[in-house]
Amino acid sequence: MRYMLLFLLLLNGCSSIPFISSDLPLVDIPLSVEQQEVYLSKSKPAQHFGFQVFPLPRGEVGLRGSARLHPNQRAQVAMSPTDPLLVPIMGKNKKNTALALLDTASPISWLEFAYSRDLLAKFLSFRDQHFPYRGQRSTGGVNAYAALVHQLRIDQLFIENIPIYVRMATGSLGPQGRSLDEPQLKAVLGYDVLQLFSIVQIDFPRHMIRFSTTDSYTPNAMDLLAKATILDHPQGGLVVEGALFGEKTPIVLDLAGAYALARPDVQEPYTRQLSIDELVFRQIPTLPLPPGNLPYLGRELLDECIITLCPQAGVVYIEKP
Repeated sequence: MRYMLLFLLLLNGCSSIPFISSDLPLVDIPLSVEQQEVYLSKSKPAQHFGFQVFPLPRGEVGLRGSARLHPNQRAQVAMSPTDPLLVPIMGKNKKNTALALLDTASPISWLEFAYSRDLLAKFLSFRDQHFPYRGQRSTGGVNAYAALVHQLRIDQLFIENIPIYVRMATGSLGPQGRSLDEPQLKAVLGYDVLQLFSIVQIDFPRHMIRFSTTDSYTPNAMDLLAKATILDHPQGGLVVEGALFGEKTPIVLDLAGAYALARPDVQEPYTRQLSIDELVFRQIPTLPLPPGNLPYLGRELLDECIITLCPQAGVVYIEKP
C-alpha cells in the first residue's frame, strides 16, 4: 500500500511525501541553492551534443532529442528478487554499477544526484539558461535539471548520449523512484529510453528481461492473448489502446506498478470490465487517481504473462507462458 501511495503522490503533483515512514533506510537530502548553482555553472551547451532547443512562453527554452543505441545489440538480465522491474546498469566503469527502475509509465528518465556525479553527467544549457523539469509529476519539492550521460550499459548493450533529468538531492530519487526502500536504486529508465529499442521483453514467468536494438519479434499465435497498439499521447509514457466497458480508452501500461488498476473519478473499489484487444479482465480491484489522468494498468493483472514491447513496430504483445 505504501508503494501505491507514493505512486498517487507522484501523479498528484504533491510537493511533499507525508507517507514515507521515518524508519526507511534512505535519507533524501536536497542540495542547497548555492550547491546547485555551483554545479549548474559548469553546464555545457545542449547544441554541442546534437539536441534541439526551442522557445517556450515567458522567455524560457525547451529541449528536444533522444539517446542513441548501437545496432545489433542484445542483453538479457534476471529480474531482481526485490522488484521485477529493477535492472543493473553501469557507466563506462564497472565500479559504477547501480540499479535502475524500468518505468514504462514515466515519460522521461531520471538520475539521483550523487550517481549522476559517478557517471560524469553534464548539465545542459542554452546561453545562460538551463532546462528545469517542467512536467506534471511530483519531484517531492526538489528541483531537477536536464543533463547528458555519455554512456550507460545494460550488460554489454550500450545506450549513449542520454538526455536525462537529475533530481538535485542525494540518497534517493524521491517519488520518481517509486520503491524508496531499495538503497541501490539510483536511476529510472523511462519510456523515452525504452521506446528506442526494437524489443523490450518482460518475461514474468521466467523472471527475465530481454532487450534488442534491431531484432523484430513475432509471437506464437497459439500463445498470443493480446496485441495492443501503442498510442502517441500527450500524457506520455507507454500508452496503449484499450477499452473500459467496451468503450475505447487510452490506457497507461505501468509495469513498474505493484497494483491492478488505477482510474480517475472512481466511485467503486472494483472496475467491472477492462479489455486490451481480445484480453478481457473483469471485477478488477481499482484505486482512485486525481482528475485529468488516464487509467493506469499495473502489473498485478499481467505478472503471469510475457509482455513484449515493440516500440518501433508500434505494438505490445501479451502472451501466456
